[in-house]
Amino acid sequence: MSDSNKQAPNVIGTWVGKTNDAVIGGGSHYPDGEPGEVRFLGLTVTYQFNKQSNRAFAGIFTIEGHTVQIVGSFSSDLVSGTMADKDGTYTFKMTGPNVMSVNFASTTTDRYDQSAGPVADCHEVTRQ
Repeated sequence: MSDSNKQAPNVIGTWVGKTNDAVIGGGSHYPDGEPGEVRFLGLTVTYQFNKQSNRAFAGIFTIEGHTVQIVGSFSSDLVSGTMADKDGTYTFKMTGPNVMSVNFASTTTDRYDQSAGPVADCHEVTRQ
């Protein structure tokens, strides 16, 4: 079977996990931070993917009551790929049929709040 005929894993569903954030400051995702304050957080995250066309998929991402649209695409290996929302970009790797390892980095999480960001986070989510 040629690479173009291979099907990406189905990611439709709800995926939940805890972040492993290193954050400087505050912002819409990480309220209560002081400008320049370094914090380490473990927050519940939810990805709800409801559309998929082979390697491309879309849905919503929620953290601390903040929800944004998210889009993603698998690399040609059909195991890893990238996602993006209005706040930043992610890389991911499927480590099992219902487990996804996700990495997120952003220089800011709120373009209107100069005290927001940067953020570095690596976490796993499990399909519910």
